[in-house]
Amino acid sequence: MIVALWACTPRSIETLHGDSAPPRAVDTGVELAPGDTASDADTAEPEGPEGDLYDPSAIHALTLELSDEAYRELERDGRDFVPATLGFEGYQFEVAIHIKGSSSWQPIGDKPSLIVDINHYDPEQEFLGLKKFYLHNDCYDPSQMSSSLSYGFYREWGYPASRSGFAQLELNGRDYGLYVVVEPHNDDFLQAWFDDPNGNLYENAEAYCDVTDVSCMEVEENDEGNDDALRALGQAARLDGAEWEEAMRAHLDWERWVAYLALERSIVHWDSYSYDLSNYQLYHEPSRDKWTFLTQSMDLDYGYRPWSYEDCGMYGMDLDKYDMGMLAQGCEENDACMTEMAAAVMAYADLLEAADGAARVRELDALIGEAVRADPRRYWSDAEYEVHVACLQDFFEARPRQLRDWAGTFLD
Repeated sequence: MIVALWACTPRSIETLHGDSAPPRAVDTGVELAPGDTASDADTAEPEGPEGDLYDPSAIHALTLELSDEAYRELERDGRDFVPATLGFEGYQFEVAIHIKGSSSWQPIGDKPSLIVDINHYDPEQEFLGLKKFYLHNDCYDPSQMSSSLSYGFYREWGYPASRSGFAQLELNGRDYGLYVVVEPHNDDFLQAWFDDPNGNLYENAEAYCDVTDVSCMEVEENDEGNDDALRALGQAARLDGAEWEEAMRAHLDWERWVAYLALERSIVHWDSYSYDLSNYQLYHEPSRDKWTFLTQSMDLDYGYRPWSYEDCGMYGMDLDKYDMGMLAQGCEENDACMTEMAAAVMAYADLLEAADGAARVRELDALIGEAVRADPRRYWSDAEYEVHVACLQDFFEARPRQLRDWAGTFLD
């Protein structure tokens, strides 16, 4: 996410963690595999752990062990991979990690977001079927629920989006508290959502980076070997009127594009392409020559912007303001696009109401509430957590009606 002048840093980190010297690793010797007995240990070969790291109804206990050298390297920079040992249910995996994030960046001695690369050193290694996963501190979100809720809605409603879950992390024997586990947009993700996963994947690498500027787009996957398709999309984005609509229907997966715009409005994902020109990726499916927008950084949804409003979300609630990106602005100026998008918003109002988001918030509170309150590295207080949970429930009670009222002005 791209935010200026507001750092997500714990308020009293020194009192929580003491000095910044790297803690020494502890011995976590391999334990018996689940179901084994002591008499089986010499004869039964462990097959590895089982489970779903993205199970939204569980909190997984993970450990990371770093050597003093690796810890110091993360202290020095943090963006280069260092070796680490990942532990889960008595099993150990040699992996690579580094710190991730921009405005949510925190040093290794605080509560950093991390990339965990499972097969960095061994291309054949997997962990619970995964090659890589993210551990997000979601430090802007007092509830720690936004990502789970938002990614869940996107996926349930048929839009390509990451899986997510929760983990309790211990690093070098120290409690790092609750993390949100998020699926990266890697090859496995593309294979799950696209018939042709062998295309280019881009991410906006700068604030206010739009599709018309290839130089500010960071290549995540470059299977096609060139940027010709992105340049063509950027040229088409500059058109207007009937030419714009014809070009966009040719370049974009139009149905998904309309859904993308409607989803951002519906759940108030303002830290996004259409509202803030940030936090988006673009995937080009070469066999169809179609583009799909992918969402990310869902921790500031439901109208919450803590550096503007302290309590309940009021930011980005106006559905008429989602026109920042050039393609979003083009839709605003096109009657057919706006009519289809309003119809999608109306449909999402029904789905949002049927999903009973307020009940989901209560379920998540029962799952993670105790872990949030016990997190020694959290940014927010108990009172702030309680207020935000209540705000989320209020949002889900009111939003369907707001969506219907807005969409009705285009559909009547």
